[in-house]
Amino acid sequence: MFTYRIEPDGNEFHAWIPELPGCHTHGRTVKEAMQNLKDAMQLYLEVELEENITEQVLEFADET
Repeated sequence: MFTYRIEPDGNEFHAWIPELPGCHTHGRTVKEAMQNLKDAMQLYLEVELEENITEQVLEFADET
């Protein structure tokens, strides 16, 4: 489970997940910021997984 933060930022809301460095977004409303954060988290985790798999494949290829 991840924690999240949403704070006012001018006329919008800034949202981020402290456990995922660089996973930040914003929205005009808290609801929009939350939805954008869900989308950002999904993309963040997909990229991390893809990079991790690629790294493991390359390490395996170097071993052969």
